[in-house]
Order: sequence, then C-alpha cells, then structure tokens
Amino acid sequence: MMPVIYPGQTIGIIGNDQRAYMLALKAKEMGYRAAAIVTPQMQNTSFARLIDSQIDGEFNDYQTLVQLGEVSQVLTYTNELLDETVLEQLAQHYYLPQGSSVLSVTQDRYLEKVFLSDLNINIPPYATVVDVDDIQDAIDSIGYPCILKPIQKGYGKQYQRFIQQPSDLENIEAALELGTYILESWIPDAQELSVMVVKTEDGKCVTLPVIENEFEDHRLKMSLVPARINQDVATEINRLAHLIGEKLDYTGVFGVEFFLTPAMNIYVKRIMPTPHATGDVLTHTLNFSQYEYHLKAICQLAVGPSRLNNAGMTLGIQEAQRSLIQTQMKIKPDWYFNLHNVTTNQQIGSVTATGQAIQPLIDNYEAADLY
Repeated sequence: MMPVIYPGQTIGIIGNDQRAYMLALKAKEMGYRAAAIVTPQMQNTSFARLIDSQIDGEFNDYQTLVQLGEVSQVLTYTNELLDETVLEQLAQHYYLPQGSSVLSVTQDRYLEKVFLSDLNINIPPYATVVDVDDIQDAIDSIGYPCILKPIQKGYGKQYQRFIQQPSDLENIEAALELGTYILESWIPDAQELSVMVVKTEDGKCVTLPVIENEFEDHRLKMSLVPARINQDVATEINRLAHLIGEKLDYTGVFGVEFFLTPAMNIYVKRIMPTPHATGDVLTHTLNFSQYEYHLKAICQLAVGPSRLNNAGMTLGIQEAQRSLIQTQMKIKPDWYFNLHNVTTNQQIGSVTATGQAIQPLIDNYEAADLY
C-alpha cells in the first residue's frame, strides 16, 4: 500500500502542455505544492510562473527527472510520448503511480491494437505494411477508404496518408520513409466519442460521463457533454472502458476514444494514458474535474462517483479567433474562458458554455461566429 500524499506536500509534474498547467493549477487549489521540469521553450510562460519548484532541463533526461523526484513526494506525467525506459528507471526510485508500462501499449499502434484485440474489443480493420505491395494486399482485404500511419505515434499528421482510391497510391512509396506502418480502415460518418476513467491504486475504476468530440485537421475542435447517444451505447462504452482499465497497470485518469457508426457499431480508436483535452469539458459540468480526480487517485485520496450537474460544450480557441473571444469576454458573463501561453502552437486556450441542454449552447457559439 502506497502512502497517502496530503496537501502541503509536493507533486512533480512532467509535461509542458495545457494539461500540465491545469494539473498544477488544481494541485495548488487543493493545497499542494507543484514542481515541474521547465524546458528552455517554457521559460516565462504562465506554467513556469505557476509552479513552486522549477527544474531546468528536458523531460527524457534521467538526471533532470531525478532532480524532480528529489523535491517531490509523487510524480505524474501529462506527456504521452515520453521515453518509457527512462520512466521505468525513474519509477524504481520514486513514486510514479501511472507507471511506465502503459506507454509501451499506447505509443505503438500495433501493440495497442493487439492489446485491444486480446480483450475481444472491436477495432477498425488494419494491417501492418512496409512496402507498396503490402499496401495493395492490405487494401484488397480492408478496402477503401483507409489511412496510412507510422506504427509509432508522435510523428505528426504530415506522415499520414489518406487513401480513397487507386490513384492515391501514386508515389506512395515516398510516404514509407519511417519503416513499418499501419494501414487502417477509415470509418466513414462516425460519431467520435471519448470517456475518461479514474483508476485507483487498489484497481477500482470510475468512468466519467461520455463525451462527444469533433476534430478538424487532426486538432480537437469541440467537445460536448452529455454525448448525444442512447443509453445502450453509453452502457457499452462504459463496459469497454472498465475492461480496458482492469487490464492496464496504471493509477490515475486515462481516456479511451471511440468511433460510433450510423449502424450503432462501436470501435475503439485509441487509449490516452493521461488526462486529455477531450475531458476539459468536464471541468465546469461535473462535480470534480478530471484533474482533481487524477490528483485524488495518485495521492491515494478517496475517489467517488461522478455527477453531471449540467450540459456543456468546450471549443478550442485559435490565435486567429483572439479578437472574437475578447469581444465575447465583454458580453458573455456565463461563459468560462481559459487562455494560456503554455506552448507556442496556434491554440491559445478554450471556452466553455454550460446550460440545461446542448442545442442552445451550439446556437450561441454559432451566433458568435465561433462554431
């Protein structure tokens, strides 16, 4: 049994994204101290100013992580692309409740699909490919449309190729520079859903309300809760999330993304081994945010069921929308604005509206020219 981490003690955060910022913010609200690794790019950001103990260095440098471990009673990460072997070494000497083994599953698309298949969970049809002949053989089996992705995650959308017809195979060999790839069926007209799961140190899993998501150009555009699905679908998604959680060696909040087809077939899209941006819509709609749930789980505090207080819709804000958002800040007293400068990408924050039903929230965003 691991020790309880009480307010006043220090939580070491490994990450440089919005999730790391939100985790540090919630930790301090709960009375904890926050320590973090601050890379050169993160200097003078709102995240660097928020934390109590700053360790200068890089996330995958073991000695830097050791320095963070020395000033923390518990460590947690929000970056799902960290070096698993470095974290495994770290966990031998410092308290890292999430562990590292989950990353061996979630960073490799093939291993992730094998993990899910072994649980008899539906996933989109796929094949591993290394050359053009493999691609053609796979298409003969899974058909068009399909998408070609590197087997390792984290390379970015520029290394993926959408294949709709035979002409899209012209010069396809140029897209195979990273070795082994996954060719996966594209699920047309699918509703994208996700669920965040809280897993405690004793193996108990608590699922949070199912979220509906919309992506644009590989970027999360919108999340809303409750998802517009029937109870049978919600029940099955929760069952699958529990099944996955039971098999993962992990403590804290993780997420699972799903495709729901018009024929009501459910496919698991991927596992997210940390709190995730899709769960941010829960911050102002649930009794506890995903960040508070995560902190409670890794600190060995009591974790109870979730309660949805109202409907909510969260939009990501891009730099090009800054003036629109500034206008809405002056006229929307009941919207929640969350702006940051954690990283240098084009997303500068999010806005959340809540209410008794989803459609009025959509109508209000459309009227403001935000959606």
